[in-house]
Amino acid sequence: MTDTGTDSRMVVATEVHLTLARLSRQLRRARRPTELAVGAISALDALVRLGPTRLGDLAAREQVAAPTMSRIVAMLETEGYVERSPDPQDGRARLFGATEQGELLITGVVSERTRALADRLDRLSPSQRDGLIEGLRALESTFSWDDPAGASR
Repeated sequence: MTDTGTDSRMVVATEVHLTLARLSRQLRRARRPTELAVGAISALDALVRLGPTRLGDLAAREQVAAPTMSRIVAMLETEGYVERSPDPQDGRARLFGATEQGELLITGVVSERTRALADRLDRLSPSQRDGLIEGLRALESTFSWDDPAGASR
């Protein structure tokens, strides 16, 4: 015998998950053709927000293997978006931080994606927008951002 409450719960969770994934893909497409790949944009955005960070810490935050992050950061450095400096806590380690050019790129990406989202939100009624914001805030409050799996608080 199946628990219809559990089935219903999973149907709703699946629908929300797939909808968020589709919306995320659409927003990522609101970008300049010469823009960096999604992983590089995400890593650069993290460096802009966090400030200078060790490679291993950045890899953990972005949930990728250290060698993958090393390739991403090397490419960002080659393009002039990231610079490395010695870690004042440990002379053997390096910190990676966004350059001014990297910060400008992230500002532009965020502006383009925000503008694309604002255009879509304009198509909703005021009550739909209010409901969306309320629902998203409620959903976000159930996540712990320190836990990569998003476990409940």
